[in-house]
Amino acid sequence: MTAWSKLLVATTRLIDLHDSGHEPGSPFVQVSQEQRRGWRDGYWLDLGCLLLDYLLDVDFATNSAFVSQTRCLTHLRESYPESYAALPHDDLVYVINLLATPSEIHFRQPRGDQDGEAAGRAARSTKRTALIEKQGQTGQVRLTPSGRQAVTLAGQVEDLLYSEYDAAKVLAALARGDFACIPDITNQILLAIRALTQELRRVRENPTREGKLSALLDNERHYHNALTSIQQTLLDARAQLSTARLMERFDAWREMQTEEWDLRMLSSAIGRVLTAIENLSRRLSELLADIAEGRIQSMGVVDFQALARHLLEAPGESSLQQAVVARLMPLYAQPAFPRVVPLIPLLESRRAEASHAALVFDETNDADPEDPLLARFLEARGPALRERLRGGPLPLPEALAEGWHRFEDGDCLAQLLNTFVDTELLAPGLTVGIEPQPFALRLDDGRRVEGAVTPSLGFFEEERA
Repeated sequence: MTAWSKLLVATTRLIDLHDSGHEPGSPFVQVSQEQRRGWRDGYWLDLGCLLLDYLLDVDFATNSAFVSQTRCLTHLRESYPESYAALPHDDLVYVINLLATPSEIHFRQPRGDQDGEAAGRAARSTKRTALIEKQGQTGQVRLTPSGRQAVTLAGQVEDLLYSEYDAAKVLAALARGDFACIPDITNQILLAIRALTQELRRVRENPTREGKLSALLDNERHYHNALTSIQQTLLDARAQLSTARLMERFDAWREMQTEEWDLRMLSSAIGRVLTAIENLSRRLSELLADIAEGRIQSMGVVDFQALARHLLEAPGESSLQQAVVARLMPLYAQPAFPRVVPLIPLLESRRAEASHAALVFDETNDADPEDPLLARFLEARGPALRERLRGGPLPLPEALAEGWHRFEDGDCLAQLLNTFVDTELLAPGLTVGIEPQPFALRLDDGRRVEGAVTPSLGFFEEERA
């Protein structure tokens, strides 16, 4: 069973209780086997779990940046390598839309004590169940806080308060010589630290969200104790890495591994956790200082378009306008010109030779082609090629097969293609027709010419007339 399967095993019956239509107080207490809908092959669930795992990896590497659906599809197709048709883009879009659409969950929680007596449990609900956040314009996706929590739970990552036991696993792995599992253990600790760090950031932006601020204040001493314990344990582990005895054991273990290992890989993995602990401690101290001094306040989403419309409808006071204009406008509105000295090396210093030829801009008497090979090609092969076109259209693959690109014991492929681009080179009235058929042709010298469509050169206008 995978980590996601274990999470579903632990929560499926709870979902059944949530969706149950059993009437309270009913004497019919027998429960039958639930008949679940679906394809019963795990396809959609597998796509969703793979997508959430990939988004967590990207979230960890890019600091919660949005990811394009193309990158997600490319990664998911690695799990279905038999055929691209096995994983169409529409299936991914369906999974994203489903995971990005919230569903309401109803629950109960204590109302609190009133006059020393329990006031019972009140019914509550939440719609913060979407696991993926999708941008409306670009369609890019990333994990929501609920999605990150779900992936973390599926990965069996404990809360930071219990991660000190994971840090002790590093010492146990060093004692047993199981060096390969140390990066995985440190990554688990990093995920727990990063989850709490993002929780602190969200609390600073909106401290009234679901009582998280009071929970952090209540557990502040425990968090500091856990961070201190983790830090001391990892410092002891990193100190052991520099001992001669452990280095000898690591060298003997590395020789038996198929992959390349370096002791600095373990040291850097532990160092990343120590750096994250320092950042988390600083953020926690800053949050507590802001709370103590009353500087923390709720921050919402600002609709700047609505703000701009409001300013147009009801401008602010003149003093406010002057202050805003003074901060936005440049200090001195003077013209700016580039210096000439840096541009001198880019200029052409040589003067053109004097020419007594008159320049006449007459499109009817264009000059001869500048390419002498093209001029000779048109002069020698032009009459025969025009005669060939009189008999019917000439597709490019047939022109290459008939050898129209060979001239003077050489190659004139570029000149032949030029006649398909500039049809006036051969004769007036020539046009190019496009057939929606791909072609691929290999020349005698090994070159390969291919295209998604097939161009044909001919007198199509005369044929229609």
